[in-house]
Amino acid sequence: MTELHKNLVYNMKRLREDLAITQMELAERAEISSGYVGEIEMGRKYPTPEVLERLAEALEVRPFRLLMSPGDVADSAGADALYDAAGMIRDNIDQNLDSLMKGLRRKPRG
Repeated sequence: MTELHKNLVYNMKRLREDLAITQMELAERAEISSGYVGEIEMGRKYPTPEVLERLAEALEVRPFRLLMSPGDVADSAGADALYDAAGMIRDNIDQNLDSLMKGLRRKPRG
């Protein structure tokens, strides 16, 4: 199995699990058989470009993302991606703490 094929297998499974859908649900979304999805995820089959596009749409990603390794994804995000993610996490924590503090102030003591 080629590295590209391994990436496809890994990404399909991961993305499907992230969406919390079964192989059957993915197959319905992509308009292919659930057996074919299983064959792809086991590395026995490789989809045509048309099916790859339907799978990507069903998994809510662009088709090229199905073929990228984790290292490729990190490289394509660029050096600033980590800082951007950290900033979003910090902002989310700040908002949640503010909400928590407001809720605690409103709560009657006694």
